[in-house]
Amino acid sequence: MNNRFFLVALVTLLPLTACGADPAPDAAENVAAAGLAKDDKLAAGVPKEIRERGTLIIGTNAPYAPLEFFAEDNKTLVGFDIDTGDAIGKLLGLKVEWRNTSFDNIIPGLEAGRYDIGIAGFGIEKERLGVVDFVSNYLNGGGFLVKKGSGIKVNDFRNTVCGLRVSVQSGTSQVERLEKADAYCKGAGRKPVQIIRIPDQNQAVLTLSSGRADVVSADKPAVEWAAKQSEGALCVTGTYRTPHSLSGIAVPKRNRAMNAVLQEAMNRLLRQGHYARIAGKWGVVDGAIEKSEIFTDPAQVQDGDEIFPQPIKEGCA
Repeated sequence: MNNRFFLVALVTLLPLTACGADPAPDAAENVAAAGLAKDDKLAAGVPKEIRERGTLIIGTNAPYAPLEFFAEDNKTLVGFDIDTGDAIGKLLGLKVEWRNTSFDNIIPGLEAGRYDIGIAGFGIEKERLGVVDFVSNYLNGGGFLVKKGSGIKVNDFRNTVCGLRVSVQSGTSQVERLEKADAYCKGAGRKPVQIIRIPDQNQAVLTLSSGRADVVSADKPAVEWAAKQSEGALCVTGTYRTPHSLSGIAVPKRNRAMNAVLQEAMNRLLRQGHYARIAGKWGVVDGAIEKSEIFTDPAQVQDGDEIFPQPIKEGCA
């Protein structure tokens, strides 16, 4: 989201997006909690205010399957990010309270003290590091979703996107990339990009399936998930990587003491195999990291918004 990798029983896309809930791969099975117990030494590093409250308040943005979305009851949050956050809470001996909000409200909410941390597919970007810190939790990239057989072939924010109607979730890094793509297309004397900003990812996909958009631009996990749910109606025509392609847990600067705690919690999940189980459950294996790192300074992130497009997928368009 953002630079906001992923298996479930297939259902048709239209009912899925209409109700706002995706099916989950046995979401009731909490693989995050299996074999986990509070680590007193780790918990001691949690800021006093959070420790005494006994609850870790996490801002997120659903639906953005398979990272965070609603189970079939339309109430229960499930997904890769949700299982990861719940596992961290278990290690810290804290209850986890998830607060769902719009994506572009999470960082302001962190600054205002409404949330302790944010887990919502955040790309670790230079601009965001001026406001929050990040603890990396998986590798990411982006992709383009189209109707299968549409003839539309796109894998970058330059030549292949000109003249297309592109649906995108508001507040994501893809919006800025598309704005620059539009400027590039116009400057090159080509047809502009029509950017269709949508509040949530399910509705962004619906604009494509209903014919109001030619393509959806989103994080790679999100477009791959949507393609799997469509029973062959949609497909991912192209993907790309960014210079760092890392996503992370957002931490407000005032809670900087949480950085080392979250990093060690993530590395504990990695070392003990819990991360692998969560990644396997949600199909995020391609995005698995080897170790978690802390990002506090914009200088840690490369300059520029260059992407590295992967080849167009044959047989999609």
